[in-house]
Amino acid sequence: MRKLHQLFLNKDRSTTLFLRLLFGFLCIILLLSSLTVYSFLVSKQNVRKEIVKYNTLMLNHTMDSYEKHFDMIKKQMQYFFLSEKAQSLHTNPRYIDFPVIQQDIIAFVSNAQLFVYNIVFYSKRDGLILEKGASTDVNTMFNVFYKNEAYPPEFWRGQFDADYSFHIFPAAVFGNHIYRDQQLTHGELIPVVIKKAGSSDFLMVVFLDSSKMNEAFHRTVNEDFMIYNDNGQTLFRRSAQGQFVDSAELRSHRGTAFILDDTYYFQVKGGGSGLTYVQRVPVERIASQTRLNITLIAALVISVAASIVISWVFAAGINNPLQKMIGAIRGENDVGGFRSSIREFNIIRHQIQDKNKMHKHLSFLHQLKAIRSPDEKAPSAFADKPFLFVLFHAMSGREEDREHSSFQTWLNYMNVCMEDRMAKAFPDSLTFRIENNQIVSLVYSDRREQLIALLTRLDHLFEQDKAFGTVTIAVSSVYDDSGQIADAYREVQRLVRERRMINKTQIVTEREEPQDAIGFTADQWKEFQANLREGNAEQLANLIKRAFGKWQGKEPTASALWEFGGDLIGKIKSEASPLVIGPGKLQAIFEHADSRMQVCMTMADLERLMIEWCTKASEAFKEKKQLKDPVTSFIVEYVNEHLAEEIYLDVLAERLNLSGGYLSTYFKEKTGMNIVDFINETRIMKATNLLADNKYKIQDVAEAVGYRNITSFNRMFKKYIGATPSEFRKRPDSDI
Repeated sequence: MRKLHQLFLNKDRSTTLFLRLLFGFLCIILLLSSLTVYSFLVSKQNVRKEIVKYNTLMLNHTMDSYEKHFDMIKKQMQYFFLSEKAQSLHTNPRYIDFPVIQQDIIAFVSNAQLFVYNIVFYSKRDGLILEKGASTDVNTMFNVFYKNEAYPPEFWRGQFDADYSFHIFPAAVFGNHIYRDQQLTHGELIPVVIKKAGSSDFLMVVFLDSSKMNEAFHRTVNEDFMIYNDNGQTLFRRSAQGQFVDSAELRSHRGTAFILDDTYYFQVKGGGSGLTYVQRVPVERIASQTRLNITLIAALVISVAASIVISWVFAAGINNPLQKMIGAIRGENDVGGFRSSIREFNIIRHQIQDKNKMHKHLSFLHQLKAIRSPDEKAPSAFADKPFLFVLFHAMSGREEDREHSSFQTWLNYMNVCMEDRMAKAFPDSLTFRIENNQIVSLVYSDRREQLIALLTRLDHLFEQDKAFGTVTIAVSSVYDDSGQIADAYREVQRLVRERRMINKTQIVTEREEPQDAIGFTADQWKEFQANLREGNAEQLANLIKRAFGKWQGKEPTASALWEFGGDLIGKIKSEASPLVIGPGKLQAIFEHADSRMQVCMTMADLERLMIEWCTKASEAFKEKKQLKDPVTSFIVEYVNEHLAEEIYLDVLAERLNLSGGYLSTYFKEKTGMNIVDFINETRIMKATNLLADNKYKIQDVAEAVGYRNITSFNRMFKKYIGATPSEFRKRPDSDI
């Protein structure tokens, strides 16, 4: 029995978290140290081999890049040289053809992938030189524009008799001596001469930018690089230190890598061009990679010692506050009085304190967003308790202030204040922010009059803070079922839209009786359209001012005025065509129209906004009216009247007794756009107006503006609007 009791004691025995953490850290340190030492031993044996392999691979890559590029230059330049335009310089040179050939030269030079600096045509018979910037003679070209001692004019004359059709010459620095007191340089260029087989009086010189080719093809930390040809000439050289060995010495070593004078040499010969590519690396640099391991080992020892000390401190830093937290969970300590320097432990403390409150908030959000599944029962916190919904909607005089820190700070303050006032008057109420400028309160009570009285007494608090913003308060009806929280939320959102457009705190408790429609009469709309077409901005402004002056005494609701604003924009859009206001300009005028109207605090703000829109639109109409033309006017009217039909250029030309080609050119000169583009833009503009009404299907809209194929309609709509019809309809301001 005593042995069995001892067995149970041994089974329940466990180590502390501190020892487990410390032991785990030590095991990790030992494992990492072992792996590091093993890596050092392996790398010491292979580092030299890998470095040699790396340099060989990099040189092969460089060689392959150069070979491919030379082959591409050969093919493209020979094709250009043998073209009819280029050969005409030799057979029948005409100055009128020079600009065309120079444009082709500039096209090659502008191609950054070719590294072509210039192309020169040289005709021996006429002594003609033609390059990208001028036509001249051989002496001026190579004694002034492209001068180099190794390449005088005599050198280029001698190339006519040389036996080759494609040859790469050594790189040289060519200077421009057009100014006597100032010498300019073209940089280091590689001349490539191309001739026609059997012809000895016409050639082409292609100057390649050797520096850019080296930067693009020789991407390695070693700058020592050289290219030899079959004759042992140096075509290109980049040397960080000292001189390269000559070609004869290189040829005596048949391998791709060898050591000479404490320097590793790597060489490879191109299969296509026969050029030899050489790269060198000091042996000292390769050896230093091995000696670096000694320093790393010393650093490893120091790191292991430091890691052990840090592990001890870190384990203790976690264990001590955790023991206090465990005591708080067991009830041995007060969790409210517990403080820790570790943020996560403080988060746990706050989680314990706010557990019940968070449960209520989450349950409320589930109800508010109507995401609770049909089979899920209502949370017990809301079951069979009457409630009201209060929405505090804050507004600032300018839209940009809504994101300003002072406005957001004021909203946070208001949230705390309302939470305190509501909790005191109605226990268990919940108050928190749900939108960028909205605060909600869920009040468990059926005493609606008492709640409204409390909010009325708080009116002076909001009036004192009018410098930050104006508040509209909406109070819902009394609801008995917790499943109606989403309905109550929708009710207060509708009530907020019933506010008056005044700079004053308002409490909205009931929806207004239906008012007479706010808007222009039929005669006023006709007057509006006439003045808009004529570009009379002042008359439009007076018309809007008279309307708003008439509504001052009626105090219409914000939703009614916003609806009028939507009608106003719709009228402007319906009158506009791509020739009057292009889609881009029209979109810029009414950009964020919905949010701009909603941020208007007073009727005066909304009036100024509508006058601004009408002024910009009328200016566009006025500009086009001054350019009005009977032919273009007929086309505009015909297109607008026959949008749903097929519109052909020949039909338009026949009605105007003009040819199709002349009509197309005339329309382009007068309007700046093609007839086809005008028809497409007019159709798309009309489609945007129809899409604003959700009662029309996209297929019906497409047919109404002349598209029988929905795919073609979608493609054309996205071309002009930047979105498909379905995406456009989902935009918040697509109905404006």
